[in-house]
Amino acid sequence: IKFSPSHRKVPIAVKEDGTILVESETIVREMLGGKKTQSDDGFASADAEKWVEWSDELARYVYPNVTRSFAECRQALAYASDAFPALEATMIQWVGAFGMSMAHGAIKKKYGIADERKALEDRLLVWQTQLGRSDGPFRSGRTTPDIADIAVFGVLSAVKGLPTHDDIMANNPTLAHWHDAMDHTLPPLVEL
Repeated sequence: IKFSPSHRKVPIAVKEDGTILVESETIVREMLGGKKTQSDDGFASADAEKWVEWSDELARYVYPNVTRSFAECRQALAYASDAFPALEATMIQWVGAFGMSMAHGAIKKKYGIADERKALEDRLLVWQTQLGRSDGPFRSGRTTPDIADIAVFGVLSAVKGLPTHDDIMANNPTLAHWHDAMDHTLPPLVEL
């Protein structure tokens, strides 16, 4: 994050030209060619826009769920082994995990979260209710996802491979079915 002096939290994306993008909504829009207004095809409808904003709220409840213990914090930083030299990776994993575990309580307090898992499940139930109202595999009700589907998928995919993601999918069959449909519809994500 040192390359972004003004924004000190993820998500951050760096474009090929060096432009720094912050916040999920901005990154998703940039990846989708900058669509920001209502589209004729329903991809970025007013309703979908509401759910894009909601995805940022959902993200606030994911962090405390991946930082419940020091071990989970280290697991969240395991990617560093493949992305950095050994000494740097070790420092990132240990010091980063310590910092994440220290921030855990502050984040919970900031957002008034007593039980992080229940708070996340409550938010996911809201999304599952939207999925249940759909006539198709996606919230959009169409055969292709809309911008809201993509935004929520991005939040949940950010923790893929971690216990939180595994628990979410195991405990929420509707969500798991939707997530699988998204996985098969969207191009593969770049993984470290």
